[in-house]
This record gives sequence, C-alpha cells and structure tokens, in this order.
Amino acid sequence: MKKTVIICVDDESVVLVSLRDQLRNHLGQTYDIEIAESGEEAIELFSELLEDNVEIPLVISDQIMPGLKGDELLIQLHQGYPKTLKILLTGQADAEVVGNAVNNANLYRYISKPWDEPDLCLTVTEALRSYTQDKQLIGQNKQLQILYDKAQQEIVERKRFEVLLAEANQTLEHKVDERTQELSQAIENLKATQNQLIAQEKMASLGTLTAGIAHEIKNPLNFVNNFAQLSIGLADELIELLTEQKPIVNSEDWVYIHEILTDLKLNAASINEEGQRADSIVRNMLLHSGGTVGQFQKTDLNILLDETIQLTYHSIRAKDVTFNINLETYFDSTIEPISVIIQDISRAFLNMINNACYAAHHKKISQPTNIVPIVRVTTKKLPDFIEIRVWDNGSGLPSEVQDKLFTPFFTTKPAGEGTGLGLSITYDIIVQVHQGKIDVNTELGEFTEFIISLPKQKLGNE
Repeated sequence: MKKTVIICVDDESVVLVSLRDQLRNHLGQTYDIEIAESGEEAIELFSELLEDNVEIPLVISDQIMPGLKGDELLIQLHQGYPKTLKILLTGQADAEVVGNAVNNANLYRYISKPWDEPDLCLTVTEALRSYTQDKQLIGQNKQLQILYDKAQQEIVERKRFEVLLAEANQTLEHKVDERTQELSQAIENLKATQNQLIAQEKMASLGTLTAGIAHEIKNPLNFVNNFAQLSIGLADELIELLTEQKPIVNSEDWVYIHEILTDLKLNAASINEEGQRADSIVRNMLLHSGGTVGQFQKTDLNILLDETIQLTYHSIRAKDVTFNINLETYFDSTIEPISVIIQDISRAFLNMINNACYAAHHKKISQPTNIVPIVRVTTKKLPDFIEIRVWDNGSGLPSEVQDKLFTPFFTTKPAGEGTGLGLSITYDIIVQVHQGKIDVNTELGEFTEFIISLPKQKLGNE
C-alpha cells in the first residue's frame, strides 16, 4: 500500500529532527516524514515526490529561514497544490505574516515556537483527518457528479424517448384515425351498396310482376282487337248486302236494319280504338319492365319522361272518362343522356306524375270552380345533377303530412284508391338505387312540387 508523506521544513537541524521524531512517534508507520532545511529545498523535494506520484497531505514550515520565508513557501506551494494543508511554525506571532499565509496559502493553523508536543500532535491529527475528509468528500462529489451526469444523460435520453414515443403515438393515432375513417367509409359504401341491391331486387320483382301481368293482358287484348276489326269488316259486308237488297226490303225495315248495322260498326270501331290504346299502354309497360334487371343504361330523360307522361295520361283516362287536365312540359334540350335503370326510373316518374294528375283532377271535381287542372313537368341541366320538377295545382300538402310522404303504406288518397307504396318505392329508386335526392315544395290549397335530382355520374362508375 502506498504511503503518504508529510514534509517538515526548518533551517535548524536540531529542531527539524525533533519535529520529525515527535511526528513519527505519534503517527507510527501510517505516514512517512520527509525533511527539508530551506524553502528552496522543500520546493525541490515537493516536486520530486509528486513526480513519483506520492501523496502529500501536509506541509509544516518554520517562518524565519534564510532565503525563502515560511509564508512565502506556503503561498508558492498553495498556488500549485491547493489541496495540501499548511501549518506555520513561528517564534514571533507576526499578525501580518499569519494573515498573509491565511489569505494567500489557505493556512490551516500556525503554532508558536517552542511548541507544545500534545498540541502539535493534536493539530496534525486534526489536519490529517480534515484532509482525509476533504479527500473523501471530493471523491464522493466526483461520484455524485458522475451519477448526476449519468442521471442527466438518462433524463435527456428519456425526454428524447418520450418525444419519440409521443411522435410515434401521434403517428399511430393519425394512422388509426385514417384507418377508422377508411373503414367507416367502407362500411357506409357497403351499406349503400346493400341498400341499392335490396332496392334493385324490389324493383326487379315489381318489374317481373308488371311484365307478367302485361303479357297476360296482351293475349286477350289481341283477341279483342282482332275480333273488333273482324266485326267492322262483317258490318261493312252486311251493309253492302243490305244495300243490294234495298229494292225488295220494306223501307222502314231497311232503315232500321241499316241503323243497327251502322251502330254495330261504330261500336266495333270504338272497341278497336280503345283496344289499340290499351295495347299501346301494354307495350309501354313491357318496354319499361324489359331489359336486364338492375342494369344501368345511358338514357335520354326527356324522351323517357314524355313516354311516361303519355302512358300515365292514357292509363288514367281509360279508367275515368271525366279525367281531363292540361299537361305542360318544359324540357331542357341541352341535357345529355345519363346512366339509369330505365324500368325503375320510369316507374318513379310514373308514380310522381300519376300523383300530380290525381291531385289536380281531384281538386277540380271536389271544388267546382273555373280553375283549370294543370300538371307541369320540367327538366333542367345543373352542374352535377339533372333536375326534374313535377308540379301540380292541386290542394297542396299539410305540414303534418310532409314528413310521412315516403313512409310505406302511408297515403292521402281515400281507402281503395291508393296503396301508399308509390312514393315509398319512388324514394327507394331515386335515393337508394340512383343516389339522387327528392325535395318537396308545397303550399296548402295552391300547389305541390316534387323536385328530383339525379347525379350525372353514376356512383362507383364513370
């Protein structure tokens, strides 16, 4: 184990040796005691010991020496080695010298000559303990500084990690939000597709039913039309035959028979005329219910509306001979064909126009006035939509009815005159199948207007 060294400095050999021997007796083998007889020799010894990496905790120096004085030596040593403690021995308690050493050499203590051995030993012991404590404190401070620096580094790393974690969390939350939005949009699209498929399936079922009914009607209708035409031919032949027999037939009988044959011919002609009209209606029904189920096709809405208006008018007229309204159409000629399911959209138009005709006609017969029943159909090209307006000057709709218009089985018509499904089906066709919208504008006692908006671009296509 490497020992530490205490240096004693005095120009008197006897005093120097005595000092060394007293310290050895007191300290034992714990410390080596080195001596120097001048300040200059002490500095040289100090340097040699430090070169050999020897620890020097204490220097005890006499004040009065030739050459370098004690306070000057201690000050010079303190400038290079401030940790070494200094004790000054002086026979003259010069306050100026002691103050100079205290201020500039951090003097631990001064001891008067001749010294008291117990006091000297106690002072040296306390000095060495103080040095050891300071050394331990410095070591502990170094350890604490190392721990502090390490803690600071860990804090910096932790803060950096927290920043990275926060950024990662923010990025993750952003990705989760994006994914959630994507999933929500996908779910909405799936629901819209499901609703569209359900609505198309409903329309397909109705189209199949309509086509079946139309086919069943067409067969007996053809029979009626054919035999009506044959009856007209037979009536003509009978009239010709009667004309040939006029000279030999009683004049009164001839006139009576001729009138009957003429009436029969007129009746057959009326049957044929109405039969042809009914046949036209059936053909239109077959046309609108035909085609591939659920298939979108480019269609001219103006033409489709015109056909639907004619079909509706003649259908109502065939059931009610008193039905008579003014049909007004204002079609935008700049409208280009858009993709629709023809049989479905024509059914929606038919429901709208049929309701408008009913409202205008019903007002006329329920409120006998000079008012002329009018149904007006208008088309208009908008930036993203084609707008179709169906207006009538019927009695309008009360506010409590407007929210229920598209509810299945709700109807404002008397019992037996409406099922309450027309507008519900129309809503499904326009909103769910074709991704359009329907608005209602009405004034009680004055008018009702349905505004249909169909997108130019089919959802999910084009």
